Amino acid sequence: MEGNVARITLNRPEVYNSFNRDMALLLQQVLDDCAANAEVRALYLTGAGKAFCAGQDLQEVTGENAPTLTKILSEHYNPIVQRLRNIEKPVVCAVNGVAAGAGANIALACDITVAAESASFIQAFSKIGLIPD
Repeated sequence: MEGNVARITLNRPEVYNSFNRDMALLLQQVLDDCAANAEVRALYLTGAGKAFCAGQDLQEVTGENAPTLTKILSEHYNPIVQRLRNIEKPVVCAVNGVAAGAGANIALACDITVAAESASFIQAFSKIGLIPD
């Protein structure tokens, strides 16, 4: 917290802050905690390192027991976007570098999105057989 602003940093810079299951569930919990905390008046969401968020960590969706991309969308990303849209506090997103796939949609679901000159927004869902949120 910085004053009454909850600062949330996606912190997997070695993989451009791409989401895995643990990070998605943690962000859901943090958003719930911020929504319930009366001391939090606003949220500030950003990414560590050179990127905001490269979307899904595709290493997590390989192998026999890997979840389907549809399941990941319904259990990980859609709940995050719903929380961002429903929270009754302003959410500011600061995008540096790439915001790809689900990362771009999360950035755009915030109330205000500020993009650095280095920012780029990429929607590549059709390349993996999905449609954007």
